[in-house]
Amino acid sequence: MKGIFCISIDTELLWGRKDLDYSAFVNRTKKERKIIREFIRLFSRYNIPVTWAIVGKLYEDGGRLWSGKDIISWIKKEKIHELASHSYSHEDFANIDKNKANLEFSKPKGYSFVFPRNHIRYLGLLRRNGFKAYRDKDKFRHELLLPKIPYTGKAIRQGGLVKIPSSMYFVSARGWRRYIPRGLRFLKCKLGIDQAIRRGEIFHIWFHPVDFADNTTGLMKEFEMILAYAYRKRGENKLDIMRMSDI
Repeated sequence: MKGIFCISIDTELLWGRKDLDYSAFVNRTKKERKIIREFIRLFSRYNIPVTWAIVGKLYEDGGRLWSGKDIISWIKKEKIHELASHSYSHEDFANIDKNKANLEFSKPKGYSFVFPRNHIRYLGLLRRNGFKAYRDKDKFRHELLLPKIPYTGKAIRQGGLVKIPSSMYFVSARGWRRYIPRGLRFLKCKLGIDQAIRRGEIFHIWFHPVDFADNTTGLMKEFEMILAYAYRKRGENKLDIMRMSDI
């Protein structure tokens, strides 16, 4: 029995905070290109395909904090990753009507969809816009801090869509999070991967590139430990590493 490991990355630059006070994130967002370059290097080193959920506005012209055409080209060049949709302009689906939702689903098109802030709504409209799968919200909000093995589960087909379980948010080191013990993120992911293998289920982590803007070196080292462990388990023929579209 094999487990499945999936990584999805909410790629949004400042669009993710367009409706909030994003002043504290301007300098953090300026670091994202370097962070994304390092992700791409690591994914290439371990031959790990991931799902990049892209806000549609990044495909358009604009300043470097709002446009990501160069980032998208870097991802495409690797040829192993999935370009999914994270909506057109990162609207909160809990607070918009069907007409606005239809616009948010309209571009970029793709196979998989990740709802902004994980507020899932208008699934029938999502399907009518050609999407086949979406990421479910986490079962537990603070999975990293709970004294247990992270959630793993199976994909479920409902209403013409595949609901892909989400296991854990890879927590940043902002604010109080800087006190999270070193190695805890790796330990939780190792436990999740091992459980997915035992049960033949999916262990799915997600994050934003900006989550690595604080303590970048430390978080990258820990993240590489996760990739190396998944790489080893795949080599032992115990684990598949899949994009959302593969699932």
